[in-house]
Amino acid sequence: MAAAPTDWQLECIELKQRGAYLLQTGQWSDCTFLVGSEPNQVVIAGHKLILAMASPVFEAMFYGGMPERNDPIPILDVQIDAFKALLEYIYTGNINLSSFDKACELCYGAKKYMLPHLVKECTRYLWSDLYPKNACRAYEFARLFDENVLMEKCLQIISTNTKDVLNDSSFEEVELNTVITVFSLDHLNIDSEMDLFNAAVRYSKAMEKRNAERSSSPSTEGPSTEGTSTDQRESETAPKSPPPSTSKDNTQVVNIESSAENSPAAAMEACRSCDNIDHSVQPPESKKPKTSESKPTLRSAIEKVRFLTLSAQQFAEGPARSSLLTESEAFTVLMNILSNNSDVPMPTGFSTCRSPRKQLIGCGPSCNMTTFVVDTPSPVAVEQVWDNNRPAPSTNTCPSYPRPTRHESLWPVLGMVVDHTERHNSDLHKIYCQRAVVQQTDCLNTSVLDCSVTFMVDKNICLLGVQVPTQAPSEESAVTGSGAGGYSELLYAHLLDADGARLTYTHYTSRVPYRHLLDIMFNRPVYIQRNKVYKVGIVFNKVGWYPMGTCAQQVAAESVFFNFGIGQSSDSVRDGLIRSIIFTY
Repeated sequence: MAAAPTDWQLECIELKQRGAYLLQTGQWSDCTFLVGSEPNQVVIAGHKLILAMASPVFEAMFYGGMPERNDPIPILDVQIDAFKALLEYIYTGNINLSSFDKACELCYGAKKYMLPHLVKECTRYLWSDLYPKNACRAYEFARLFDENVLMEKCLQIISTNTKDVLNDSSFEEVELNTVITVFSLDHLNIDSEMDLFNAAVRYSKAMEKRNAERSSSPSTEGPSTEGTSTDQRESETAPKSPPPSTSKDNTQVVNIESSAENSPAAAMEACRSCDNIDHSVQPPESKKPKTSESKPTLRSAIEKVRFLTLSAQQFAEGPARSSLLTESEAFTVLMNILSNNSDVPMPTGFSTCRSPRKQLIGCGPSCNMTTFVVDTPSPVAVEQVWDNNRPAPSTNTCPSYPRPTRHESLWPVLGMVVDHTERHNSDLHKIYCQRAVVQQTDCLNTSVLDCSVTFMVDKNICLLGVQVPTQAPSEESAVTGSGAGGYSELLYAHLLDADGARLTYTHYTSRVPYRHLLDIMFNRPVYIQRNKVYKVGIVFNKVGWYPMGTCAQQVAAESVFFNFGIGQSSDSVRDGLIRSIIFTY
């Protein structure tokens, strides 16, 4: 006999409260799901109408031409917590993401059941929770689901924090294809190629250990759980390969077949299983010719190491003694290191590049661009920036600024904007992320000139403003001398977040000299979170020629690394007109 009504509706003010009650109690449910893998499966009750209202996949499953008849409906490819979170979103609109792994699993379920807003929020969380230790795993997830923008961001983090990525223990568990991708990047923040080779040695030992453990337990069925994260191992104590659904109708109404082999963890594990089949480094003469279908081996990564950038002593004391190279290979490489004109060719497939990986551009000996700091709204002549008793700085050094005591009251609650009335920008210690000009060009503004650049930083900072160049004098003003007094500049600057929301802005108008760099300070400082994408835009309104150029895309400024040009190419337009980001931390 059914329980008497409790008038629960009277306690629910909002629709999501009613949905939450139905989800938690299962009242009036007309379908059930069997989620997870044996022996850790759970049965979850659902409501066809509510599910179909949210997802076209559930609509086809329950109300299509060939509706689902299994009861309970097996859901083998989505983790229990992720499926519960998916239902919570459908019933209440709440999105609860507590870990990187959960976001990956939930994003997979959201894609499977065609919930685009949930996919967007999961991806946003993954972006905000990217660190060097999970950048490789995030890259694998993004590659698995063709999230190209996320893949690019992961590679940016790997390039910027290469040593942190390589030295973290999680690197020993990534897919071999990911190792090859990292070793193939032209921009890596490493001291030398020894960093890559040492990482390859540790990866090889980890592979041998995994293979030994796998061979010692032949009774285990299904895909191995080696290479998965610690959280996954703890939550998945059973093999992840139960039989897929036998319903003939299921594959016709669900856009991704409901099987454990299709889950993100299982898909990545399948790649690792293939990678681990052959990890030995064989001599070239004993290897079969590579084909498009050949599986990658660790040798494919070793071949990407630029041994010719090492000194003879570095190579002799390191790689030459390793079992990853044969004696003949070590001898051949050493001969090529000692002589650029060696008659002995490099081993087949080995890199012949003698150029080191491109480093991040910072204030070191390679910095050859002098910065003249000109404060607005009253810029001064270049010769007045430096004291008469002190010579102008060499073009081989960057100006340094004494650091005063930092103002602890500057920092707001995460995501809040600092009100500039409490502390004026001039009171803050300015740090300049200066973008070296690789190639100089000029751009004519005939009406309105827009420029913008996207960027991302690896530390939380407080953004104060930007630095832009003033116009170059025209031929007419040079002849008549009318340009001696400068011109009246008029521009607008703003800062946007990844969603295009304006965080701060400023209008600037003042008389300025030609060929100077202006500090354009925003109306108020803005707290910038690490590993998030932001966009700076400038609109010039004065007709004339502006000195533009191709600027460096990766810059280091006082231990803060900036990556410019993140995301779509259309997001950054004439970004050479934005010479510096002014910040503090």
